[in-house]
Amino acid sequence: MHDVFQVIEQAIRSTQPSVMATIIHVEGSAYLKEGTSMLFYEDGKKVGMISPGCLEEDLSYRVKEVFNDGKSQTVVYDSTAEDDVIWGQEIGCGGVIYILLEMVDVSLKENLRRVRAQLKSGIRVLHVIKFASNFTVEFSGYRTEKGEVIGDNRIETIDTSKWPTKSGLINLIYYHTYIPGKRLIIFGAGPDVKPLVELAAQTGFSVIVCDWRESLCNRDHFLQADDFIVGFPNDVFQKLTFTHEDFVVLMTHNLKRDKEIVSFLLKKKPRYFGILGSKHRINLLFGQSSKPPWASAPVGLPIGAEGATEIAISILAEMILVMRGEKGEVGAINESGGHLPRSRKE
Repeated sequence: MHDVFQVIEQAIRSTQPSVMATIIHVEGSAYLKEGTSMLFYEDGKKVGMISPGCLEEDLSYRVKEVFNDGKSQTVVYDSTAEDDVIWGQEIGCGGVIYILLEMVDVSLKENLRRVRAQLKSGIRVLHVIKFASNFTVEFSGYRTEKGEVIGDNRIETIDTSKWPTKSGLINLIYYHTYIPGKRLIIFGAGPDVKPLVELAAQTGFSVIVCDWRESLCNRDHFLQADDFIVGFPNDVFQKLTFTHEDFVVLMTHNLKRDKEIVSFLLKKKPRYFGILGSKHRINLLFGQSSKPPWASAPVGLPIGAEGATEIAISILAEMILVMRGEKGEVGAINESGGHLPRSRKE
């Protein structure tokens, strides 16, 4: 999963001029594919990546033209020519890459806000860009899977009744489908939750933090969380609808509250359910009930993690494994619980 969600978020929030670079077409092989985006700020800072580092420096010079005249442009990098010491075999890609550079103006920000709102509601969005023969942009807009148009109404002239299954250019029309990020619901708002929120947000998860302590469950502590629900478990259950596609991680360190959460979620069976704690604590939580094979308890891949950041990495790696469909029964791989530092064992 590339960091397109982070790029969209930063483009919306940015108070300084920025240019968005998007791969619109690839011929042959490339490090990243169509739909990958990154931001270039006027002060030289960047968000995201569009190559393993071989194109960004040149793009930094190209975006200056966009900053100067405000006009979008398409840059083509041909890495198929072996005699080209800059873009040829030296960079090891062997493809032709088309990259659109466009100014993040007020109109684009508003469109991205609306796209973000749709994605957070679980609705797919199709991005459509019509190019002229010289690859200048004629018009650009978005259509949600419910038929709502965002941006230029001229995309109505393009048949999108059957969404393309692949991103890229077809007859000078660029298509890319934004898929809603998976939702991660975290119970707990302690200091050890921060790294998981940050890493999950950076990889495209929509993160919701739930805790009964209002002083901890807020944006001051979790800048990259999408939403907060303050209340005890039963309050959260009434305010939030859980689905079979949700990812849930339990990190409250409160045995009584955790038992309430476990009892509730065993009936809901989310896509992923991870519980932080030692084997002894896990046994106390489940009592006489058997831990289901789809629950990860102790949570995370057994990489010998120590400290909050390493534990967050082990949890996120396991969630990605589940998301990619490579792991059916998450509990089978981490029975040792070896990733928990001694200070965490309860």
